[in-house]
Amino acid sequence: MNEIKCPHCGKAFTVDEAGYAAILSQVRTKEFDNEVHKRLEDVMESARKEGELNLNKALAEKDSEING
Repeated sequence: MNEIKCPHCGKAFTVDEAGYAAILSQVRTKEFDNEVHKRLEDVMESARKEGELNLNKALAEKDSEING
């Protein structure tokens, strides 16, 4: 049996191995999902910035050709 303390009320309670494993799995899954979401946002932002940079570079090259 594992004892878990409630972070809200401070009351301790015991759970069997299956219950403990289920709670642990929920916490891990939530943390994993949060990390994946954060990394996906970072990758999307990086791709957006790179796309803008490439567009600006292409526009500058075309302006140079036209004015050239």
